Amino acid sequence: MSEKQKTTRMEYISNNKIALTYGEYVDLFGLDSYKNDKRRNNIIVHGLGGNGRKVYIEYEALKENRKQVIRAKYGDPYEYLAKKPVLNLINWDYEAQKFYEHYVLPNGLKLPACDEDINGKRQINYVDRYTRAASWLNMLSDFTNDKKALKRELKISLAVFWDIVTELIRTQEIGIPANAKRLKEKLKQYQELTEPAQQYELLIEKFRFGNGNAKKIKGAAAEAVLLKLLSDPRKHDYTVVAAAYNKFAESNGQHQVTPGAIGYFKNRNEHILAASREGRKNAYSKYSKHIQRDRASAPLLFVNADDNCLDLFFETETWTELGGTKKSKYYRPMLYVITDTYNDYILGYAVGDRVTHELIYEAFRNAMNHIQTLTGNYYLPHQLQTDRWGLDVKLKNKLAEFYSKVAIFTPQAHGVPQGKYIERSFGVEWHQVLKAMPSNNYAGKNITAKERLSAEYVVQASKDYPKIEEMPAIVETFIKVMRMKPNPKTGISRQQEWLKAFNASEKSKVKIIDTAVKLQLMGKKRAGEPLMLTASGLRPVLEGKKISLDIPDQVIYENHGKKVEVIYDPQNLSEVLITDGKGLRFVARPYQKVPAAIADYQTGDRERIGGLFEAKKQIGALLTQTLEQRVKILDEIHIDPQSLLQAGILIKDLKQGAETLYLEGQYQAESIRPKGQKAVKQATKQQIAAQEPEAEEELNPYDFY
Repeated sequence: MSEKQKTTRMEYISNNKIALTYGEYVDLFGLDSYKNDKRRNNIIVHGLGGNGRKVYIEYEALKENRKQVIRAKYGDPYEYLAKKPVLNLINWDYEAQKFYEHYVLPNGLKLPACDEDINGKRQINYVDRYTRAASWLNMLSDFTNDKKALKRELKISLAVFWDIVTELIRTQEIGIPANAKRLKEKLKQYQELTEPAQQYELLIEKFRFGNGNAKKIKGAAAEAVLLKLLSDPRKHDYTVVAAAYNKFAESNGQHQVTPGAIGYFKNRNEHILAASREGRKNAYSKYSKHIQRDRASAPLLFVNADDNCLDLFFETETWTELGGTKKSKYYRPMLYVITDTYNDYILGYAVGDRVTHELIYEAFRNAMNHIQTLTGNYYLPHQLQTDRWGLDVKLKNKLAEFYSKVAIFTPQAHGVPQGKYIERSFGVEWHQVLKAMPSNNYAGKNITAKERLSAEYVVQASKDYPKIEEMPAIVETFIKVMRMKPNPKTGISRQQEWLKAFNASEKSKVKIIDTAVKLQLMGKKRAGEPLMLTASGLRPVLEGKKISLDIPDQVIYENHGKKVEVIYDPQNLSEVLITDGKGLRFVARPYQKVPAAIADYQTGDRERIGGLFEAKKQIGALLTQTLEQRVKILDEIHIDPQSLLQAGILIKDLKQGAETLYLEGQYQAESIRPKGQKAVKQATKQQIAAQEPEAEEELNPYDFY
């Protein structure tokens, strides 16, 4: 029920004084006016209010300008009070109000239900207007059907009743005819309808809603023709569309329409036409409901990755087909960025001419190294989201597998950039920093942006654009500024904010990995043929640098001559992964040479050299002891290698040990020969001398140094 209907109207108080209720006064003049009038004693107030008590304002004590407003609204107050019994007969129709609240107009909209539009402009509250009209017609229907009740309640004739009603309809601005004859006709139409919904719909003035010309477009065929014309991606002018449609209308008995009607029809059906006119991507972004999400509660729970054509210009020089060179001052690099959605902190990046798989891997390696620098360890994120660049539909290609190994991979849907937090990272703050870069090579936003640099400024500034060789250092500076720039929401740098939250969260530390796993996931395989493990270790050429790797003594001893691959991080050559692709896999670091001259020894060198020789000594011992240990089992299981040789069934695994024992058996003395074993032909002294080993000396590893 509207406030006007709920509020008690003017009435008599003590001593037959006419007074307005507090609610009525505020409805007419506003709350501020009431307070000011009361403070200045411009009104006489009766009652305190509260707990159901009423407050009244005397009519006769009001200033003339206030009285004029009241008379314009209700007519003469004394006559109004004489008509008040009729007003008391009206019962607010809540069913009608519900009907009008939910009623949908032919244009697809609902009836206005407030006194002001979104901009504060006064408008008609049609839900209130039609509900009041229905409530009045209900009262009129009841009393005109029961004339005795009319005389019993009001003690007036039917003729007087109609005079009072028409006057009240006029002064109260009720949405039904104030003329008695037309009012009776409207009442008759209302009574002839049996269903309340039909009665309520009768009062709706449909002509007031929508464009009159648009009503000329009738029928499914007419609308289909117009939708087809308007869906053309070339976006023809409304005059062109109107001319084309009117040809159809003329030959099919339809009304001609104006360009204005075409525009109205297009605006009404914009959601239907958007996909073809603006593209599915834009339409989906505009008309599909955005899912609102809370940010990740801690670092590394959810990271985003995306590319950005960096808005910085650089000068490049390229070769032409004729052998000369050509300069360009408007080169813009591609930047691939990995951010943590916890606070948009940049974890890693890579910059290049274009986006490639290797550029993406480089960005992830950079992120891992940065995390290790901040925390002391390598940590993988829990969840990763990127766009679908470079991915196949089934997410089975190499890049998709890489993403899935890094984290739970949830790629963004096609054409919905707002789904990634990182898209919003490339916004205002991003460009504020680019504009302030000391290199003074800001390129402005992309060609579709509203904010662009003037052509004159770009030409003038291009004289001092940095060369492409300076790009890595400039980009690195930009990333550092973004990381250390205070977060506007907290006032502290995003790096401090990120690190503090990381240290406080156990979830962030769950996916810790070691160097081997990091290189296995993200490392770059050395180009060229596999290398061979020797006593000299490995000396691969990585990123144009020859590096001598420190290979453990035991690895050389057990895998001498084996071919291996080198997997490395171009940004961190201090640790590489060595593997044969099967069971051999270990992390190697650059070999630290020892001084040859004792005079060059530094603190700790003597101990380190001693340790190296001790390791060599242990390998020397293994060279002689391992074989002896391995063949002892033959005595325990009573296997005679000589017999095996004679029988021609030598087992491959025992071949080496069997041959050794056979030679010893040839020259053993009879006293120590096993029973039943026949002596072999005696060898000459020269033969024995040739077979006997030299006196064994203790192996000195320093002899190899």
